[in-house]
Amino acid sequence: MAQEALTQVLAAGRIDWTAATVRATGVATPAIDGQRASKQSPADVLDAARRSAEANLVATLNAICIGGDKRVADRTGQDAAFHQGLVALAQKAPVTHQAYLSDGTVEIELTMNMNGGFSQFVLPEEIRQVDSVTTIASADAPNGRVRGEPHTGLVIDARGIDARPCMVPVVVDENEAVVYGPAFVSREFAVSQQMSGFATSMAAARRDQRVGDRPLIVKAIRTGPGGDANLVIPSVAAARLRSSVVNLNFLKACRVSIVMDPQSHRQQTTPGPTGDNR
Repeated sequence: MAQEALTQVLAAGRIDWTAATVRATGVATPAIDGQRASKQSPADVLDAARRSAEANLVATLNAICIGGDKRVADRTGQDAAFHQGLVALAQKAPVTHQAYLSDGTVEIELTMNMNGGFSQFVLPEEIRQVDSVTTIASADAPNGRVRGEPHTGLVIDARGIDARPCMVPVVVDENEAVVYGPAFVSREFAVSQQMSGFATSMAAARRDQRVGDRPLIVKAIRTGPGGDANLVIPSVAAARLRSSVVNLNFLKACRVSIVMDPQSHRQQTTPGPTGDNR
């Protein structure tokens, strides 16, 4: 799965959309006074490396696309309290790698899970708790079951259209009527596992447990409207999704995986510190 993960490599860190993690590294080296290292204690250097990693983590988090053309940085720039909350989350991020070099340099890697506290903090308030839709028994659906084998999730093939990952993807039909978006999901699922999974191959997407063993597979035909994080699918496929309450329930539970081109790994830049903090 590592080779099929959808990642963004940024100047300050890395976003792994498949694993829903954000990583950043901080480095600190003892100050040099002439030919000798300063009297800076190892604990001070370690603390400086940690602060450097936290600053790079915040910069990487700011680069995350929330939805459409909106990034976390857009909220950070408008709301000082939001920025402080983001910093507080970075300060709680666990150390996943720590190295001491022969010259006293310390390297620290921090990893934040995008699920849980970060998603609860960042996801828009419009994503709320949604009750399950109840299937009503009928002649077409005896005992409340839909005809045939019901789908267990949705896989969208978004390769070849320059789509990019985001936390709140919106899927529309060819008439721009929303098929999947904030109003379709329950917040508990969006917070605990993101609105969708991401992969760079159909095989990896189909192995994702979130979509079950009988996912409906749909090909996206283009991006937009509202940015290249949003997807357009054929109206015929959209009608299939709308035709069953079973489908509405798996959308509510975020049982969706999106396949994107590995080119989304391409190097990108983010504002914020990336060098050594001394």
